[in-house]
Amino acid sequence: MSLLSMDLRVARNHVITKSLNVLLPLIGIMLMLVYEYCDTSCSYLKGNFLGLDLKWLGVIYMAMLFLSTFVKGGPSAALVTNVRTILISAAVGAEFFLIGFQVIKDTYCPFCLAFSACIFVLFGINSSGMNRWIMAASVLAGLLGFTLFFEGQVTPRFDL
Repeated sequence: MSLLSMDLRVARNHVITKSLNVLLPLIGIMLMLVYEYCDTSCSYLKGNFLGLDLKWLGVIYMAMLFLSTFVKGGPSAALVTNVRTILISAAVGAEFFLIGFQVIKDTYCPFCLAFSACIFVLFGINSSGMNRWIMAASVLAGLLGFTLFFEGQVTPRFDL
């Protein structure tokens, strides 16, 4: 075993990495729940992916990441690792698109940007243990998926 592979193994199992893998999804869930009740200028920023409201999609996504941190060993561990790679990497591609949407529309949501930060940190701390091909394909799939299936608006909508 080389020194480099030992360092990567230690980094993935480090107490800070493990803690962030538990805490960041919980923070992401909290951010989306608070955003549901936001009444500032970003409340005009709305979006959905395949008809699902992005706030609730974010809650479901972070709940899946949170639960996946507790799968330890056994035959399902490799599958869960690959699913986490797909989830985190596809979210990075999606967040590139969504941040670009906010830049183009010149409307910024602090909750959305904080959620993005959670995803980018999760990607950074987990990337050393990810399959590079799955990671690259998933980032591209997330970007392409949101390019094709995202519907967003920044104008006020009034319910009558």
